[in-house]
Order: sequence, then C-alpha cells, then structure tokens
Amino acid sequence: MAAIAPTKPGGEPGKLNYWKHSWPLRLRQCPCDVHFVEYLKENHITGHVIFHFGTGSHHIVGRANAEAAEPNEVLGITASRREYLAYIRYIIANPRSATHYKAVFGDIYTLTSGILPRFDLVTLFHLCEFYDPAKSLYAPLNDERLIDLFLGKLNPGGRLFFYKFSGKGNDKKTRAILNRAVAAGKLVPDGDYRSLLIYRPGAKATT
Repeated sequence: MAAIAPTKPGGEPGKLNYWKHSWPLRLRQCPCDVHFVEYLKENHITGHVIFHFGTGSHHIVGRANAEAAEPNEVLGITASRREYLAYIRYIIANPRSATHYKAVFGDIYTLTSGILPRFDLVTLFHLCEFYDPAKSLYAPLNDERLIDLFLGKLNPGGRLFFYKFSGKGNDKKTRAILNRAVAAGKLVPDGDYRSLLIYRPGAKATT
C-alpha cells in the first residue's frame, strides 16, 4: 500500500525548511523503518555504522538497535522538532541507548562531507519527500547530490537503501533519480527486501 506523505514542510523563505508535525509508526502506510530493522536481523548485521534519514517520532530503528544484543552504531537525522524532542525524552529515560543511537535535528540537505564519518549502510527512504527548491535555497544539496554525498561516505561493501512506495508520486521521482544514477555508473541495483530497494556503488561512484 502506498505511503501517505507527511504534512508539508513548515519552512518559509529565509527560514529553515522543517516539519511542523511528526510521523508515528503506521505500518500500513509506511513500513520502511520496520522492514529495515527486520533486514538487519535476518542478515545478522552487527557492529556496522548506519546513517538513517528520517527518525519518525517512534525512533524504531534506533530503539531496536539499542535493544539488540550486538548493536550497530546508528546516526539519525530529523527535521521535525517533535521527533527530535521524542528522541530527547527517550534518551533521558534510557541513557544507555545513547551509546549506540544518536539523532540530530537539521535539514539533511545542509550536510557536508567534512562533518560526516564513513558508513556501511545508509537509508534514504525519504528521498524526494522533503527537498523544496524554493524553501531550500540555503541548502547546498538536492536529492541527486544527496546520493552523491553518501556515495562518497560509504565504506567498501557499503549499501544504500531506498523506499519503494513513497506517496504523492515521490517514489516515481526517486526511481527516476536512481535510474539516472545507474545509467551514469554511480549505482548498481543490489536486489530488494520487502518495501526496500538496495543499491551498491557503481564503477563511477566516488567512494
């Protein structure tokens, strides 16, 4: 079932493009985070460094990781104040979880290579859902350059994950970007898992 896109961004020209609301755990509408957690479990992925775009107010990726016997290292980003406050409340109540799960508040399209570590797995489930050319004039990245940024931050053997069913045609926009990246030799399809698409760097990727 196609996901229902979140409420429109709350940013205004000259201000940060942010989400006014938050996203709860709605499996029928948006199961990608849960499917990613299941992918990690089924493939016995532990001790890896993961970047996660869009935490949701549920923070299920970070929570499940923190509860795992052999956790990964997860860095999440959200542009929702409510989702970030949910993270703060969660960490205050569960301080040990902060060891393996960090979340930051900000616009992902303002990230730079210099501030990011290297990652083994990167989730970009919300590609084409958030970037707004008019409201994001301050940001150095767009959706295509965001992929390029993380291709340059992947460790050998690293993978990028995307969501198949974003609402309001965002999945079609994402597929178009991915197809162009494949044609340019930057990405290579590497199968799928339930609602997720998996890609590895191509010969012309900057890694």
